[in-house]
Amino acid sequence: MSPALPLPAGGGFAPAEGESPEFWMTQLKTGREEALAHLMARFERPLLAFLHRRLQGEAGVVQELAQEVFLKCLQHCQRFEEGRPVAAWLFTLAANAATDHLRRRGREVSPPETFDAPDPHPSSPWESVDQGRRIQALKGALEGLTPRQRAMVLAYYVQEHPVKRIALDLGCAEGTVKATLFQSLQKLRKILGPQP
Repeated sequence: MSPALPLPAGGGFAPAEGESPEFWMTQLKTGREEALAHLMARFERPLLAFLHRRLQGEAGVVQELAQEVFLKCLQHCQRFEEGRPVAAWLFTLAANAATDHLRRRGREVSPPETFDAPDPHPSSPWESVDQGRRIQALKGALEGLTPRQRAMVLAYYVQEHPVKRIALDLGCAEGTVKATLFQSLQKLRKILGPQP
């Protein structure tokens, strides 16, 4: 088992103002291991949230996998390519760690078709309230879809099932799934109206 890294509890380390994650990665590559603390402070919460969502509630291993991600960051920092966003690299490490864990457990995993790293900066309480309102509006808009459209939208965007699996599950062609997803998004945009 890998040695445990001291994850900052509730942001125990404050990232230096104005310094980017790329700056700290460069420092880490030059041998300044204390730079890892700054990366951990910046990315601990979003990585934990990402892993929790990816593992669908396997909370017991989320902390362990987050430590594994930061340990790999330390061990393999020389592999980091300059010019690439640090966030994307760390979240790719996290996605790989989660996928490996699920495979070890014998669960079938399909990686997301595209991967965008979440914003590592926590949102303000007002943004959370606004997001709650948007979620309620989206739930209402989903009711405006047909049951088949709703099933496809939820399977693709919420459960992250690939188009091929949705087609198999619903007994239709992959092209039908793609066309239905496109039509559903247009319908949702119309129902929701312009978003800020």
